[in-house]
Amino acid sequence: MKTSILVVLLSIPALLFAQEQVVEVSSDIDHVELYTQGAQIKRIATSTLEAGISRLVFTGITSQLDPTSIRVKARNEVLILSVSGNTAIHGNPKKAPIIRMLEDSLALLRYELDMEKNTRFVLEQQESLILSNKELKGDKGLVLIDLEDALLIYQKQLAQIKQGQLDSRIREQKLQVHIYRMEAQLAEFRKSNQVPTYEVVVTVSVPTAKKMERFELEYFVQGAAWVPSYDIRVSDLSSPIQLQYKADIYNNSGENWDNVKLSLSSGNPNLGGLPPVLNNQLLYFIEPYRNEDKKQAPSEYYRDYNFEVDVYANSLDVGVTQKNTSFSFDIPTRIKVVANNQAQKVALVDHNLKGIFEHFTVPKLEEEAFLISKITGWEDLNLLIGTGNIYFEGTYLGQTSIDPTITTDTLVISLGRDKGVVVQREKLTEFCSSNFTGSKKLEILVYEITLRNTKKEDVNILVEDQLPLSSNKDISVEATEISGAVYDEVTGKLSWQKNIPAGTTIKIRIAYEVKYPKDKIIIGL
Repeated sequence: MKTSILVVLLSIPALLFAQEQVVEVSSDIDHVELYTQGAQIKRIATSTLEAGISRLVFTGITSQLDPTSIRVKARNEVLILSVSGNTAIHGNPKKAPIIRMLEDSLALLRYELDMEKNTRFVLEQQESLILSNKELKGDKGLVLIDLEDALLIYQKQLAQIKQGQLDSRIREQKLQVHIYRMEAQLAEFRKSNQVPTYEVVVTVSVPTAKKMERFELEYFVQGAAWVPSYDIRVSDLSSPIQLQYKADIYNNSGENWDNVKLSLSSGNPNLGGLPPVLNNQLLYFIEPYRNEDKKQAPSEYYRDYNFEVDVYANSLDVGVTQKNTSFSFDIPTRIKVVANNQAQKVALVDHNLKGIFEHFTVPKLEEEAFLISKITGWEDLNLLIGTGNIYFEGTYLGQTSIDPTITTDTLVISLGRDKGVVVQREKLTEFCSSNFTGSKKLEILVYEITLRNTKKEDVNILVEDQLPLSSNKDISVEATEISGAVYDEVTGKLSWQKNIPAGTTIKIRIAYEVKYPKDKIIIGL
C-alpha cells in the first residue's frame, strides 16, 4: 500500500510537466505613457489556453526594459503563477527579404560557377582526346597532303580549345570574386540582423480550456522622453497673446510605437517616491585661509559658488487628465513614433492669454529695449519649464524661456528686443570732475539716458539703473540728480516708469558724488 502511494506521489510532477503547454505569444504595443524621462509601455496579447498549466513566452520585446518593472494582467479565472524573463537574439523581420534575396543570388552565382567548371572540364577532355590521337601514319605511309590537313586541324581545334579554357578560367575568377563579395555582404547582414531582445515568460494556470484569453504586459523603459515647447505669437499690442503648447517626442527605446495611444505625463518616475529626510544641522569652526604673501593677506577665506541651469501643424484636441501629483495630455488619435531618437513634434493645445505689455531696459548693461508681457490667470494651463519661439507682428524674433515654477501670480514672458525703441546711455564728460578737498577726493559723475520712440504708438517703458553702494564708512555716495526715480537705498537701484509718445524722445539724467580718502584707490565706479 505504501509503495502504491509513493508511486502516485512521484508521478504527480511528471503529470504536471506533461500537461504544461509552451506557447510563443506575439504582442502589440497599445498604449504609451511618456514621461519627461522614460516611458511606461503597455502591450496587448491574446492566446488560446489549454486546461492546466501553460508557459507563455512573450517575444520581440526591447532589451532596454527595466526587468523589475514588468507587470502582467489577466482575467480573474486565469491564475498567474510566475513571471520571469531573459534576453534572446531574434532576427529583424524587415531585413529578412534582403537576406533571402542575397541567399538566392549567392546560390545562382555558385550554380554558374559549377557550370563554368563543367565547361572547362569538357574542354580539357577535348584537348586530351586530340592529343592522344595524333598518330598520322596509315597503310601507305605518311602523305604530305595528309600532314598539312592534320596540322591545320590541330592548329584550329587546339587554338579554339585553349582559348575556351582561358575564357573559362577568367569567368571562374570573376564569379569567385562576386561570390566572395556577396558572402561577406550576406554575413554582415546576418550579423546586423541579430537583434538582442527580451523574452517575458509567464506561467499561468486555468481550470478549463479557453479559446482566447487577453493579457496585458506592462514595463518601463528609459530611452524615451518628451520636452515641452511653446510658440508665442503676438499680432499687435492690443490683441491677446496666442500660446501654442507643443511637445517634442523622443523614442530611443529600441522598438517602434506603431498606431499607439499616447499620453504625455508631467511626472518623472526616476525621482522616486520616498520623501526627503531632514538631517541634523551642525555648526563648526574652520581655520581661516592665510596667504604667505604679505602683500596679499586676506583675513578670511571664502568662495562664491555660481550655478548655471540649462534649461503636428495644428493643435490636437487633447484631453488633460489631472492626477494628485501630476497631469497628462491624452492624444486623441493613435500615433506612430519611430525609434530613431529624432524629435517628433506634436501640437497639443492653444491658449489665448491676457497680458499687460510693457517695455523694459537696463541701458547700463545693454542699450536695448525688451518687450515683456505680464500674464495673469496662467496657473490652470499646466505649463512646464520650456523654451518658446517668439513671433511678433508676423516676424520671428528668437527664443525665450517659460518658467511656471515661480511663486507669484504673474507670469513674465520676454517677447524679445524691440528695435522700434532706441536706447542710449552716455557719460557726460563735460560735467564730470575729480577734485581734492583737504584729505578727501571728490569724484563727480554724470550720465544721461536717451530714449527715442520710433513707433507709431505710445510706449510704456520701465527703465532701471543704479547708484553705487558704499562698503566702507570712509566712502560716501550722494545722489545729486536722479530725475524723479524711485530709489532703493538697500540695492541702489533706480527705477523710472515712463510713457514715450510716438515719434518723440525723452532724456533721463543721473548725477552723483563719491568722497573717499585721497590716499586710497577706489574700484567699482
